[in-house]
Amino acid sequence: MRKITLNNSARLLMSGSETLSAMKASLSRAERFINLEYFSFHDDETGRAVTEILKERASHGVKVRMLTDSAGSWRLGRKFIKNLRASGIEFRRFSPFTFHRDHRKIVTVDGVTGFLGGFNIGDVYLKQWRDTHLMLCGGAVAELDAFFASMWRKSGGCYNAETVPDNFCGDVPVRIIASGKGEGYRAVADEYIRVISSSKSRIWITTPYFAPDRIFLEALYSAVKRGVDVRVIIPSSSNHPIVSWASQSYVDEMLRGGVRVFVYRERFIHAKTMIVDDDIASVGTANLDALSFAINYEVQAFVYSREIVDELTKVFSVDLSNCSEENLSTRRKRPAMMRVKELAGRILSPIL
Repeated sequence: MRKITLNNSARLLMSGSETLSAMKASLSRAERFINLEYFSFHDDETGRAVTEILKERASHGVKVRMLTDSAGSWRLGRKFIKNLRASGIEFRRFSPFTFHRDHRKIVTVDGVTGFLGGFNIGDVYLKQWRDTHLMLCGGAVAELDAFFASMWRKSGGCYNAETVPDNFCGDVPVRIIASGKGEGYRAVADEYIRVISSSKSRIWITTPYFAPDRIFLEALYSAVKRGVDVRVIIPSSSNHPIVSWASQSYVDEMLRGGVRVFVYRERFIHAKTMIVDDDIASVGTANLDALSFAINYEVQAFVYSREIVDELTKVFSVDLSNCSEENLSTRRKRPAMMRVKELAGRILSPIL
């Protein structure tokens, strides 16, 4: 299990514009190095705004490393990449020849400031999705850098660890958990189970894709039996329809298990967050499905802060106002074809 760093400050970023603004400001102040790792990075207005800052910093001697997933960022063309490299940016793609995707979204600046969460880099994520990101300062950033370094090396790069001065930014405890192929491949899923199993009053989850394993579901049902208030927000529709059908296939079972399920009716909700009791908030890249639990490379922050929990609770409450709550009597009336789609989604979800 990764250590908890105690000397952090943490800031929730609740919109694409807020996330991009904070990230651009931090990138613009870089003096030594920038590490950027994204599942999906687009060559559009948003992507070009970020890369222009990267180029400008590289021109001033800042070491800039940029890693993207070859599947998630397949639209990035040779011209775009050639232009990056000509500007002094070290660019690498995570291998296309594997089923294990690099689903992380990480930015670190000078080993001092870090970002992780649900937002990819592109116009669609900025304008059309409801997501959550986290900005960190402190020792947790070194953890993010270490995970980045590992992926950089897996992608064929050479990474010499940077010397970073003691980074004391606050008193917020943060544990960074990463998972992926090899040892610790279920690290994020196991940490979810651990905090759920120790819950006493509530577990409030927001996820865009809900197709978890039996261990996770039983942990939720056990929590309900202990009197814990368990709520899950899922989207009404998804950018992956089959995965959306899979999510719906679990709703009846969850309702029978005492879990309250809410369907978000506004934009596509892509946030991957969890609130446990009054002192644990989790933000990161991991969905609650087989890909994130056991296949893809993910990163999740567990923040032990009543202030962050209170803020995320307010956000969850606002999201609930844009939801409708599911109930068994209404769901019995859904069309037979929808039930067939849900069954198909559930069968196919482990490989999507």
